[in-house]
Amino acid sequence: MPPRWDPLRAINAPSFGKKKDPANDDSEDDDDLELGSVEGFIYEVPKNIRQGNEKAYTPQLISIGPLHYRKKILAKMAKYKLSYQKKFCERTSTKTLEDFWRFVEHKEKAILNCYEASSIIDDDIVVMIFYDALFIVELLLRNYEKENAQELGIKDFLLKGTWSAGLRRDLLLLENQIPFFVLEELYKLYCNFPREDKFDSCAAPASAFPFLYHACLYFDIPWDKRFEDAEILHFTGLLRCHLVKNCASNSDPSMAQKRKTESVYSATMLHDAGVELKPVDDQSASWLDIKFEGKELKIPKLNVHSNTEAYIRNVMALEMCHYPGETYVCAYIELMNYLIRSDKDVDLLMEKGVLSKDGKNEGIIVSRINPSKALASMIKKLMQGVGEPAACYRETGSRLNKYYKNARKHVIATFCKENLAILKRVYFTNLWRGTGTVAAFMVVVLTLIQTVLAFLK
Repeated sequence: MPPRWDPLRAINAPSFGKKKDPANDDSEDDDDLELGSVEGFIYEVPKNIRQGNEKAYTPQLISIGPLHYRKKILAKMAKYKLSYQKKFCERTSTKTLEDFWRFVEHKEKAILNCYEASSIIDDDIVVMIFYDALFIVELLLRNYEKENAQELGIKDFLLKGTWSAGLRRDLLLLENQIPFFVLEELYKLYCNFPREDKFDSCAAPASAFPFLYHACLYFDIPWDKRFEDAEILHFTGLLRCHLVKNCASNSDPSMAQKRKTESVYSATMLHDAGVELKPVDDQSASWLDIKFEGKELKIPKLNVHSNTEAYIRNVMALEMCHYPGETYVCAYIELMNYLIRSDKDVDLLMEKGVLSKDGKNEGIIVSRINPSKALASMIKKLMQGVGEPAACYRETGSRLNKYYKNARKHVIATFCKENLAILKRVYFTNLWRGTGTVAAFMVVVLTLIQTVLAFLK
C-alpha cells in the first residue's frame, strides 16, 4: 500500500523542486515551450494562450494532478476528496488497492513523462495521483449509481446543480488532468474484484460497462463505440474526441499544410444572398460536419452555457500544444468567428431553429446566456492567441464566398435589367417620346455644366 496522502498537509507544505505556478509565473519560459512532444500530453497552458481568459484554464473547486494542488483556494474540497477515497476503499478489496499501487509504482516514469512540465520532481506526486485516481473512479461510480437509481437515498452535493457543473468544468481543464490509462487500470482492477450486491444491485452493474462509458455518462457526452478505437489521453482529450470524432472521414490532414481558410461573409450577409442556414439533425455529428450543398449551409449545433468558453478554450489549448497539425476545433471556431460578426448574426443563427422557452432547442446555436452581444464577443475572443488553424473548411469557405459574389452580381444585373425596362416602357414607348426624353436630358446636362463653370469663375 502507498503512504497515506493528506491533501491538506500537501497544500501547506513548502514548494518542491522548481515547480512553477502557471497562473502566477512571470518568466518568459512559457513562450518557449516545446509543443507537440511525443510523451508529454498534460500541459501548462502557454502564457500567450491563457492571457485571453486566465480563469478559463484555472480550477475553481478542485485540483487533480500536480499542477494546481498547492493552491489554498482549493483546500476546502480536499476533505471531500478524502471521503470519496475512503468510500472507494470500502467498495473494493485491499488486494485491488495493492495491485493498483504496484501498477503506479511500476509506471512511475511513464506517468511523470505524461506531464509536459519537466520541472515537476517530487516523491509525493505519484502518491497524489494514486489517491486522485481513487477519487475520480469513485465519483464516476456514484454518478452511475445516481443515474440508475441504485442508491435512492444518495445525497451528494457534488452530483447536483451548480456544484456538479463546476466540478465537471474543473475535471475537463487541460492543466487539471491525470493520464487516462491510470484511471482505466484502477477501474479494471476494481471490476475484477467480486463485490457484494449492496454496491451493484441493479440488472446492469457498473462493471458491465467500460470506464470510457462512465466518463461519457458523467460529462454528458453521447456514447459512441468509435471512442474505444480512439486515442484518449485524458478527459480533455475525450472532449476533443467527441467534438471531432469524424475527423478521419471528413477532413484532409494535408490541408493543415495549405493556406488558411479564406475569410467568409457573415451569417446575415450569406442569408441575404439566399443561403439557407440549417442545423445538422444527426445527434452524432461532429463539429467538422459543416456542409454547403446547393443553397443549404448545414452547421452542427453549438450548445452555449456558462462553461462553454472554458471547455472550448482548453480543447483549443490541447490542440495547439499537442496536435499542431490537426487543430480542427480551432478551425471550427475560426469559421464561427467569420459567420458571427455581430449580435445580429447570433440572433439569426438562433432564429433558424426552434428556440423554445423550456430549454428544448433545435437551433444552430442553443444559447442559455444573454445578451447576444456577449456570445458574439466570446466567439471573437476565443481566437486571441491562436495561430493559423487547420484549413479543413477551406473548400466550404471558398464555395460560400463564390456563391455570395455570384448572387450579388445576379442582384445587380436584375436591378439594372428591371430599371432599364421601366425606362424603356415609360420614356421610350415611341420615336417622338424617346427624342423628347433625350433632348430633355441634354438640356439638364448642359445646364449643370453651365452652373459649374459659373461657380468656378
